[in-house]
Amino acid sequence: MKNLLKIFLISGFVIIYSSSFSQEVKKGLIGKWGSDVVKNSRVGTVWQFNKNGTVEITSGAVVYYVYSFNGKELISALFNHITGGTILDTSFVEIRGDSLFQKYKLKSKEYSRVMIRVGKRKKSLLHLVGTWETINIAGQKSYYKFNGDHTLILRIPLKTQKGTFNVKDFTLELKLKGEKQEVYNIKFLSHSLSLKNIRNKIEKTFQRIYD
Repeated sequence: MKNLLKIFLISGFVIIYSSSFSQEVKKGLIGKWGSDVVKNSRVGTVWQFNKNGTVEITSGAVVYYVYSFNGKELISALFNHITGGTILDTSFVEIRGDSLFQKYKLKSKEYSRVMIRVGKRKKSLLHLVGTWETINIAGQKSYYKFNGDHTLILRIPLKTQKGTFNVKDFTLELKLKGEKQEVYNIKFLSHSLSLKNIRNKIEKTFQRIYD
């Protein structure tokens, strides 16, 4: 009888510990993660894990720039991985509160647009730092993320998939609407995340996105 009681208590402890551990791993997933850009196609994805067990995967264009900001003049530089050249763009911006007004030229024509700050203003000497939302010339929502290290990331979401997820130890069970469930091995490294698909062995790497 005592042995049965010990087995019962040990089993109960293992179940509770495993559940608690899984919850901690799940907490580590909560938030936004950006995938590496696929070669020169400049296509990337953002995986957003929510506390309620839902997930949203948004794919679209991702372009990396560097920028300098001097008064009202904004200069951005884009390196072309195909030609090896660098493209420079100059525009004039003015920030009023959480709105950014930009004037720029495209094929000798002048254009203007308004960007709205996403989230709270970052504590930085550069008041441009943070994420800004706007509509591009093609009518698509675009997000410009200005970082304090003078790098700029442009994201243009094109498609969003929704689903649910569950975590068991270091295993992610992901079920997207209209698709079969996929299972991934989870590996954290500082602010990075690696998900390896158990079925096809494809591994995806991500960096945490701080808005």
